[in-house]
Amino acid sequence: MGVYTYRPANVLSRREAQGDGSMVQANLEQLRAVRSHTLTQMQDLSQGQLDYVPEPGEWSIAEVVDHLILSEQVLRGDIAILIERAKAGQTPYLYRSFAEFNARPAFIPECALSLLEAPLNFLNMFTPSGVREYLIRYVPVRALAPDVTLPRPGRTKAELCEALRSTLHETEALFAANPSLNYDQMRHQHPLFGVQTVPQLLRTLWLHEQAHQDQIARILASPQFPKAA
Repeated sequence: MGVYTYRPANVLSRREAQGDGSMVQANLEQLRAVRSHTLTQMQDLSQGQLDYVPEPGEWSIAEVVDHLILSEQVLRGDIAILIERAKAGQTPYLYRSFAEFNARPAFIPECALSLLEAPLNFLNMFTPSGVREYLIRYVPVRALAPDVTLPRPGRTKAELCEALRSTLHETEALFAANPSLNYDQMRHQHPLFGVQTVPQLLRTLWLHEQAHQDQIARILASPQFPKAA
C-alpha cells in the first residue's frame, strides 16, 4: 500500500491540531440537502414503481436507495473506527483492501483486484482528489458496487424512507457526540479511492448519492416506466 505518515498533534500547526470542524459541518449540511432530494424523488412513487426494473441485471429505484443506505452505514462504521482510534491515542488510520470492499470498474475482473491493489495505491499517491471525486460523481465508466452494499430485495417504501432518515440521523449523532476531534488528521485508505480525511469521506458519500440520483432520474424518464395507478 502507499505510505502514510502519521504526525502527532504536537508537531501539527495550530489549524491542523484543531482540525477543520467547519468542513465536517459543511459536508453534513450538503448530505442533508442531497438526502432531502432523494426522499423527494421517492415521495410520489408507488411500491410497484419503486420495484420496476428497467433492464435485466439493473437495479430498481428501491434497490438503488437500499444501496445508498448500506453505503452510508458502511462508511459511518469506518469513521467510527477512526474516531475510537483517535480517542484511544492510537494512529487514526484505517486501510480497507479490495478483499474487504471490492468496489471496482466493471471492466476489471474480481480475480485481478489483488494484483492491482499495490499499483493502484501507488497511482493514487499522484492522482488529484478532484479527479477521483469527478469519477465518483459522474461515473464515466460502469462500476460495480462492493458486496457489502448490494441491495436487499423486498424492502418496502416505508422501510426505505425511514432508513434514509434514520441513517442520516445516526451519522449526524456520531459527529455530535465527538465535536472536538481532529477529523482532518484521520485517514482512510482504499486502493480505488486513495487516502481520504473524514471530511473527504463525507464528501464522497454525498457525491455518490448524487450520482445515484441521476440514475433514479433516468429510470423515471424511461418511456417504459410504469404510470401511477
